[in-house]
Amino acid sequence: MQPFTLRANLLTPVVIQGHLTLDAILMAVLETGDVSNLIKLEDELYYASAAFLVDPGPYKQRASFVASLRPEHTPDWREIIRPNTKNPDAPPIQNQAESKGGLNDLRIGLARQREAGNIISSYQATAASAVEWYATGDATAVLEVVKDISFIGKRRSSGYGQVAGWEVESGELDGVCGYLNEPLRPVPVDRWSYGGDWVPLEAAWKAPYWDVRNRTKCYAPEQT
Repeated sequence: MQPFTLRANLLTPVVIQGHLTLDAILMAVLETGDVSNLIKLEDELYYASAAFLVDPGPYKQRASFVASLRPEHTPDWREIIRPNTKNPDAPPIQNQAESKGGLNDLRIGLARQREAGNIISSYQATAASAVEWYATGDATAVLEVVKDISFIGKRRSSGYGQVAGWEVESGELDGVCGYLNEPLRPVPVDRWSYGGDWVPLEAAWKAPYWDVRNRTKCYAPEQT
């Protein structure tokens, strides 16, 4: 396994939240939790960097989207929230008239159920020529996995992060530490041996990244 640089050339601005590490992308595409055959793995830490923007524009574009949430009082839902109601022993509400009488108040009234739910989610999109990752592994095999990915980042269905093409080349960075001894991915503080005066933050450092048990104080790059 050798150091390499993977590059996704972009056609549209991209929305990246958090540390989009290369090993996480490979796991998502292959639907597996182990890509050690592609990327160097040492004590559960992959030698694969977070995503870095190439030639980013000076300004970020704000992208807002409306998500509609319409909760329904199904029988199963009533049973789940019943212990948290004002009167859990009362019979369930059958109609709006009963709700005004206070029978088994479900905290979210029927009027609120019909009217509430529109939430605006805002994102920051950046125009960049490409996104790069640095890693140690099998460059040819990694390119074969990602070459058909057409969009990266958040809000892909809205056209953000469209990829014009992928390319890979030999590199110098191992995917963990940069030229200035800066972290290229989240690394637990107690496992960082490269020195430097970096500010620790709480981050997920290994898969599955959504699992809070895999979060700890880490040295990590600034989030794009």
